[in-house]
Amino acid sequence: MPTGSSPPKRSAPWVMAASSRSAVSHAFALGSVPTDVAERTADLLAEAGVAIMSHGPGGATMPPLKLLREHGVEVFGGSDNIRDAWSPFGNGDMLERAMMIGYRANFRHDEELALAFDMVTAAAARALGVADYGIAAGGPADFVVVEAASVPEAVATRPRRKLVIKAGRVVARDGALLS
Repeated sequence: MPTGSSPPKRSAPWVMAASSRSAVSHAFALGSVPTDVAERTADLLAEAGVAIMSHGPGGATMPPLKLLREHGVEVFGGSDNIRDAWSPFGNGDMLERAMMIGYRANFRHDEELALAFDMVTAAAARALGVADYGIAAGGPADFVVVEAASVPEAVATRPRRKLVIKAGRVVARDGALLS
């Protein structure tokens, strides 16, 4: 959608054709439109079940993450750059990605930092259709241990990864990969 243009008043054909597992990556243009246009677009996206992925881009505009979430859009975070031609700054660390998203979205309060964390964890799992996501008996036992008093503190302070567990096995300790 060109900057400054308005979405149709009712569902456009592209929205109606979208499945509940559709997602738009980046959605940079949503960060450039007037609030009323973003709100109407958010309503259409929510109605169609289309999710929005943001990665906390460096110099690009960002979609209005909180506005989208408030309108019922599944907003999630991802990292599509691991030192590639697009950007040398990715490393696949989703806690760090949550910090980048929070920083770029000007998230300042604990509930906003928790939103950034949710975007790269539970919301991402929902958008990807991961049914057994989370810490539960019998689950896949994939998690990271950090020293922080709360999720917002972990997002804001970027603590060292004390343990990285994959499929119940310690794969890294104190920031070092184990052989």
